[in-house]
Amino acid sequence: PEDIVAHCKQHLAGFKVPRAVVFGELPKTSTGKIQKFELRKQAGSAAAINV
Repeated sequence: PEDIVAHCKQHLAGFKVPRAVVFGELPKTSTGKIQKFELRKQAGSAAAINV
């Protein structure tokens, strides 16, 4: 997350740079692959913006 903020500082105006970047746990299959269909469902729900 610090790398993302540093990248934003280099390429964005100061007021657009996020103060923090938070990633939650990604849903995965038993083989360790990311469940993209679950991410799509979460993106449309309130859980996606629960900080």
